[in-house]
Amino acid sequence: MIRGASSVLSRSTDAAGVLVVGGLLTLLTWVVTPAWIGGTLVFPPLVVLAPLALAPAFVARGYLVRVVAGGGATGNRDGAPPFVAWNELYRDGLRSVLLSALLLAPLALLFAVVALAAAAVGTGAVDLAPALDLADRALGPGGVPAVVGTGGGLLAVVTVAYLLAFAYVRPAALAAFAASGRLRDALRPGRVAAVAGSAEYAAAWAVAVAALGAGYALAAPFVPLVVGAAFVFAVRVVAHALYGCGAAGALEFGVAESREPIESPASSSSGAFGSPASPPAASEPVPTPADPSPDRPDGGFRRSTAEVPPAVQTGRTVPLGVDREETAREDAAGFEWAAPVDPEDKS
Repeated sequence: MIRGASSVLSRSTDAAGVLVVGGLLTLLTWVVTPAWIGGTLVFPPLVVLAPLALAPAFVARGYLVRVVAGGGATGNRDGAPPFVAWNELYRDGLRSVLLSALLLAPLALLFAVVALAAAAVGTGAVDLAPALDLADRALGPGGVPAVVGTGGGLLAVVTVAYLLAFAYVRPAALAAFAASGRLRDALRPGRVAAVAGSAEYAAAWAVAVAALGAGYALAAPFVPLVVGAAFVFAVRVVAHALYGCGAAGALEFGVAESREPIESPASSSSGAFGSPASPPAASEPVPTPADPSPDRPDGGFRRSTAEVPPAVQTGRTVPLGVDREETAREDAAGFEWAAPVDPEDKS
């Protein structure tokens, strides 16, 4: 698994092209996105450029989702996938960012509550004098700083623990999303827990973290150059290939969880559960009725051009001199035609 993931780019049919495009997208993410954020803070109407300014980041993330899917399906047997179908890469990258935002939402809510409480105390909306007096009597003169320090330390411990859990669970949720292509599958606790609780994923995650740490450390001196961005992209590809390989045992990649039933020929002709087939659609041509023929002395009917001609009857002949129209009318009425017998015929 480690050897296959480490050579995922070298086994690609267009390794140089993938590396160049990925490095360029990584470099644009580092330059364009911060510039857009700073410009939006100065000139808020620039927020409308978000789909364009964040496009490099979305496409790069979508490509990593594709790498995870390839690692889980085939172990990236054919190497890294090419940069094709950029609209799909953009959508998958957007969903990847949304997945990270949803997983970080509880921590953001905690910080919002703390900030709101600090703002309420600073503006005087909440009076903490009774609580401070109680802390002084219980803990002495240094009671208030001790309480504040303890609260800040507890917040820091919760934040670090949550971020570590996020770093472990987020690739598992990303693998669940890459397996089916549905974002809701990445938010199902049972599905994500099945991946995160497997030994294969734990080993792959540990190797991926080590690869990311070593790769970022080696790429740091080359970050001012374009080569550093390409190296960072290559390290991220290796890590996401490991995520996909580690989740392969707990997920079935490339198969949606719920499929539509396949209609059999029998059911399509007889309807659901053996019921009669539905009537033909209104768009089907309806044969027009036969119209009376004015040139027929017996008031017969002429066959319409829209009607299907009757099957040709074989195996019998009509003798000469016999009225063919009379014969056809008798056959239609259910009578069998017989040729007249000539009494002078001796044969």
